[in-house]
Amino acid sequence: MAKTYKDMMDQTFADYYARFRALHATSEANAVTKEDLFPDGESVIDRDRMHKMLSMEVVKRADGNRYWLDEKRAADGNAVLKQRLIMVVIAVVAGLVIGLLKRQGII
Repeated sequence: MAKTYKDMMDQTFADYYARFRALHATSEANAVTKEDLFPDGESVIDRDRMHKMLSMEVVKRADGNRYWLDEKRAADGNAVLKQRLIMVVIAVVAGLVIGLLKRQGII
């Protein structure tokens, strides 16, 4: 399952990974701005993909709104999949707790 998830990520984000690599933005010291990544302007799709890569911690933020690709994280499908599964479990537990609190009349 981790391999399938990694393959899906690679297909979805391959162009973005290539942009970071072309700009040598693969370490915090070489982080780039969004203007460097998207010289023709950032589209809604670009903004969404950047948000997803940031939430998966494949792309990391450096000082001054600069970004860099964590290649180790991008290559580790297990770590990203585990993070996503943990987020789903937390959301389900939070929903159950809120439902229980409402049922008890606490909120």
